[in-house]
Amino acid sequence: MEETVGECTNLHITYPALVLGYLFVVRANRSGPDEHDEVAERRPRRRMTANDLAIGPDGNPVETIVRFHSALCSLTGRRGIRDDVSRYEAVSLAMIDVRTRQAGQPLPMFPPEDSPLHMERFFDLLYLRYDERYVYSAPDLRSKTRRIEWSPDSPALSSPLASSLDYGVRLE
Repeated sequence: MEETVGECTNLHITYPALVLGYLFVVRANRSGPDEHDEVAERRPRRRMTANDLAIGPDGNPVETIVRFHSALCSLTGRRGIRDDVSRYEAVSLAMIDVRTRQAGQPLPMFPPEDSPLHMERFFDLLYLRYDERYVYSAPDLRSKTRRIEWSPDSPALSSPLASSLDYGVRLE
């Protein structure tokens, strides 16, 4: 957490208008075998310690994950360039399922739907803060608020990785 806060603070002090997001991904490790894993016996399995677990035996996040969620909530929500430089404009926490049939999918039950860290709002918040900071309607501030835009012909937008993402790149 110290590095996360320090990085955010240093970047915002250096670039006050920067719109900065932090997406944290956690493996949703559970204790015990995955009952749907047909190849589990062929893979070497290391014994998980308490610090490796994210989901308890009851199916809910363990206390350390709940505390981490609370700590991240205090780092999100920076609105303007005069706001707290130690906050990100948007923070998201995703717990990724590692069980065979659901591997790679975010767990829908955590963070809760009303959490400020819910991944569904992450990019919308970043775009909103960007639009607020880099406005078209302030010609006198053009040197500070000029938008840098992607070219539709950019190779980055036609790469296999870019086309596999489930969000569209904004070109305007």
